[in-house]
Amino acid sequence: MHLKQRAQFDDDKYVRCAAVQELAHGWCKEDSEIFELLCDIAINDPVYRDYDWQISPRQTALADIIELYPDRPQTLELVRDLAQNDRDQNLREFAQKKLAELERK
Repeated sequence: MHLKQRAQFDDDKYVRCAAVQELAHGWCKEDSEIFELLCDIAINDPVYRDYDWQISPRQTALADIIELYPDRPQTLELVRDLAQNDRDQNLREFAQKKLAELERK
C-alpha cells in the first residue's frame, strides 16, 4: 500500500496519522494533490473522538493544512466550515481556535 493510500484507508488510525504527517512534511508543499488529499482526510476520515486527547487523523490533517497552507482561500473556508458544522465536538473546538488565529493575521 502506498503512503497516500495508507493515509486514507489503513485500518489503524495511528498509521493514518503517521502517513498524514509524512505526506504533509515529507512531500513538496506546492503539490496541489497533497493539499487536496489533506482536505479530504480532514473532512472524511471516519474517526470521531470521545475525548480531545485521542488521536485524530482529521485533526492532524487540518493542523497540517493550517500550518502549510495558511494563505490559500480554501484553507480559511475549510477551517470556517469545520468550526461551525463539524459533528466531532473536539475537532470543531480545535477549528474554532485556529479560525480565530487565522482571522487575526
